Amino acid sequence: MDVRTRTGTGEAYVSGALTALEDGARTRLFYELLAEVVEAAGLRAYLPQRVTDPVAAAHLEPRAVYDIDRAHVTASRVVVAYAGVPSFGVGIEVEFAREHGVPVILVAERDRAVSRLLLGNPAVVEVVRFGDLDGLRRSLTAALERLRGVEPGDTRSAVSDDVIVQRFLASLEQARHLPDGEVAALLRIGELDGECATVIRDAVATGRLFGAGLRDLVGRHALRGADLGVFVLRDVLERPLAEVARLVGADVRSAKRRLEAARARVGLPVDARTADTAQWLVTELIAPPTRALQLHLFDGGTHTHEQGTAQAEDHG
Repeated sequence: MDVRTRTGTGEAYVSGALTALEDGARTRLFYELLAEVVEAAGLRAYLPQRVTDPVAAAHLEPRAVYDIDRAHVTASRVVVAYAGVPSFGVGIEVEFAREHGVPVILVAERDRAVSRLLLGNPAVVEVVRFGDLDGLRRSLTAALERLRGVEPGDTRSAVSDDVIVQRFLASLEQARHLPDGEVAALLRIGELDGECATVIRDAVATGRLFGAGLRDLVGRHALRGADLGVFVLRDVLERPLAEVARLVGADVRSAKRRLEAARARVGLPVDARTADTAQWLVTELIAPPTRALQLHLFDGGTHTHEQGTAQAEDHG
């Protein structure tokens, strides 16, 4: 291997999209800026663009690029990954880091969307959002400083509270919204149509009813027809009972009986107080889809991300 491709301790791998860039020259200059910040923090910067760039090193075989970049990622002290431009390569490099216990600092502009899958990777210990280059320098320097006391291979204990919160919020959004097609399918399975179905569909779209919660009511609790409709309209959306009765096509007395039956089916007292119902909604319809991040937030990180994800999927 050429001297330029040797790895060593104290190296920081600067990861970023290089293939098919709209403004390649400017983006490469930005990576050089990241390298300057890294080196000012006392680490050696490794930039793939200096060795395996798809333009400058077009002669390299794909397998050689894979071997060289993988060797540097896995031997690095930290990976600084620019996530402002979607990139297969960046995703692969972050996964290399996860496999070898190398911490990753994600960098992206404040207004750029970042994949939840990337944010959720256990190797990601810091997320640096910036609005200008001065802010980037300060925030990235601080993030690198926080990693000084982390032993190589111990990325889980280094995950910052800010990253955990970002992952938790992302999991909330994932639980809150479902594709329109899945909502429509759930309403068909739940035997709801007409104005009642429209109100429930709108509630999912606006986030008042968690999409994952609707999935649980139809699937795990097997609510159907008017029972499903009155429970969502009355106990989740807090519509007046008279309006609930109208929307499900029943009189008020029948709607009340349906509500009691639905409450009994999900494990609530038939005469449940508003506070009891609210607590049930949080613990049964909101909490399960986000269980993985709650465990990490409230137990000091003793559960791994993979364990928590498996538990969340069990409730999904």
